[in-house]
Amino acid sequence: MEKFGEALGWAAAVCYFAAVANLFIKQMFRAYIAKLPADNLWKRRYQLLMKLIVKYHRYFGIGAGVFALSHLCWQIAYVRLAYTGVLVTALMAVAVLLGVFVFNGKKRSLTGAHRMLSLTVLAVLLLHMFAKL
Repeated sequence: MEKFGEALGWAAAVCYFAAVANLFIKQMFRAYIAKLPADNLWKRRYQLLMKLIVKYHRYFGIGAGVFALSHLCWQIAYVRLAYTGVLVTALMAVAVLLGVFVFNGKKRSLTGAHRMLSLTVLAVLLLHMFAKL
């Protein structure tokens, strides 16, 4: 039972890291890759990677939220409760909802809040993964 809950947690973490890579991939592109010549092999490969990450960002984010909620429910029902897990799941759920609002064009002004909350989730997720408080 414990291993399944752990697998759900790792699935949430992998989806989350793939979703948050969107921010870092775009930032690296603006800072370094965009300055390379158009015919550069590394630039073309990086653009392909960036296109995939950006295209599937929302699916990774939604997957992270679904896996995190599943992981939390499983851990509460069958293993034990970790307070950092509850906090990271709540923050991740709010980040997913903000992302949905931003994507649907309801509140473009929430993009900054979505990014900052995602970075906060990153810090709490790392704390949860290594401290298990």
